[in-house]
Amino acid sequence: MNGLAEVGSYIRDLGASRERLIENALDWEHLPHLHAGSFCAIEVREHGTNGWRANARLADGRPVVLDLRLTIAGWTTRTEVESRLASEIHSRADATGPNSCRVTVRFLVADVSEERRGATGIYYQRLYRELYDEDERMMIARADALRRSPATSRLRRIVTLTDGSTHEIPLYCPHQGLPLDAEPDSAGTVTCPWHGFRFDVRTGHCVSGQLVGWARVVPNDGVATSLRR
Repeated sequence: MNGLAEVGSYIRDLGASRERLIENALDWEHLPHLHAGSFCAIEVREHGTNGWRANARLADGRPVVLDLRLTIAGWTTRTEVESRLASEIHSRADATGPNSCRVTVRFLVADVSEERRGATGIYYQRLYRELYDEDERMMIARADALRRSPATSRLRRIVTLTDGSTHEIPLYCPHQGLPLDAEPDSAGTVTCPWHGFRFDVRTGHCVSGQLVGWARVVPNDGVATSLRR
């Protein structure tokens, strides 16, 4: 093993606060949903206020272990392949305003020849540009959610299922208040595009198990009534 070699860096100004950026780094759940082009699955092994460790699968199916730990300046992400360290990404987060920040990322990669370092650095720069295009949208939506009145949790929109029935679903996911703008599938299940929480449109139950749900359906003089939570 040749050890780690620094192959490049990436700097980006973001339209969200440093607090939202750190929250995003600690949020392992969104990886296979918001970043479906890079990841297809993740299973957390441990997580806490200072980081997390998880088994993940890349979009091509390759298994990896991801380990993220907060530092004073930001966080460090290590990727292991077959129990060997494959890369170590150092991310620095600096506030530039109340609703803006700058992230500076350094890429260290194992077993890369000097001749391949330039191309490898370009690959990581492109990858992180795509990831932050997606992450920035979520961080801005999350900041909007925290500024909104709690009353907006009661806002609904109408969806139509394949059987022709119509149902009300929330405008915003009850998990983090992000837009629940996906359409239901043929089984009548709507999946949050941010974290993959799945809800039965007919009952409001969270069928993926993370939440109680957004509604409970009970009989009321023969009429189904939704009790909003």
